[in-house]
Formats: sequence, C-alpha cells, structure tokens
Amino acid sequence: VQMFGRLPASGNRPFLISVNRLQPNTQRIRAAGISILELILVISILAILTALALPAYGFFKRKAEDAGCMSNMRSLHASLSAYMQDHAFVWPQNPYQLEPGSDPDQEAKWWIDELQPYGGTREVWLCPSERRGFAIDTDDEHYDMTYVPTAFDEIPNRAYQWSRQPWLIERGGFHDDGEANLIMPDGSMRKDKSPVPFK
Repeated sequence: VQMFGRLPASGNRPFLISVNRLQPNTQRIRAAGISILELILVISILAILTALALPAYGFFKRKAEDAGCMSNMRSLHASLSAYMQDHAFVWPQNPYQLEPGSDPDQEAKWWIDELQPYGGTREVWLCPSERRGFAIDTDDEHYDMTYVPTAFDEIPNRAYQWSRQPWLIERGGFHDDGEANLIMPDGSMRKDKSPVPFK
C-alpha cells in the first residue's frame, strides 16, 4: 500500500510512504457446510429424542383425558344436584332404566334430554378417552353415554342418604390399569374397577 503525505519542514512538498501489507494465510478456508457424517449424526440425535418423547407424550395425553373425564363427571354431578333441587330432591326416574331389554339409545337419550337444561349436554356424557378410542355416533338416532347413573328410587333425598353409593359410574376401563372414575354424592372422585363393561 502506498500513501502520500507532506513533510512538516519542507512545506508543501509531497513525499511517498510505502507500507507493507500483511500477507493473508496461504491455507484456504474450507467452504461453509456439513459433511454426510455430521448429517447422519444430527438425524440420529433427533431420532433418539423423538423416541424418548413419544412415550412421555402418550402418558401426558392419557392424564389429560383422565382429567377431562373427571371434569365431565363433576359437571354431571352439578346437573343432577340442580335437577333434584327443582324436583323436591327426587332422583331422576328414568322409565327405561329398569326395564329388561330396554333400548340403550332410548335410555341414553332420556338422560341427555332430562339433564340438558341443567348443563348435562350430550358431549359431557362422553369420556375423552372413549371419544378417542371408539367411533361415537352423533346423529339423532344413536346416543352414547360413558357414565352410568345409579337407579335410586323416588324417595326424596335418597341419593344423599346412600353416601357410599356413587351417583355415576364410568363404564369400561379407559384409563390406566383399567380403572374407572366414580363420583360420590358429596362430589368427591374415586377410582375402582368398573362393574359396567364396555359394550
């Protein structure tokens, strides 16, 4: 590199200053990129992380479905309580529940229609695990219920007097270890083997 300057003593006479440039390294810098070996290593690490994450995802999904199931049962407990307050504390008397050979769709439709004004909608009667594992009919001819209500008689407060009898029992064993959720008269939740098999 050459630079021009002026000597202070000589006034305006220009002079030439030569400055040596620094020589760059003679080694060529390899072009940016990754080799096949590095690519295989990255893919292997991602595959291992995916294999470790999938079981954890399934575990948390089942826990979320179990929590959703208990939330549904608490909603139905509130619906049943509100219904009984409007009917002199008499448990809903399903005319189809005790008839041998009665149509399950007709029985389910009666419960859904009876509690719908109190928040017991059709969706609340289905456990999220059952929604995932089985095809659920949503037309007006077929009705499904995951939760089976106890058949209390028409004596007022009977549902509260039997404090150890669940109000609702989940049919089938959709959760871990085949256990089913039960909701008691006081609103507490319990887990037990379901006496009502899935059909």
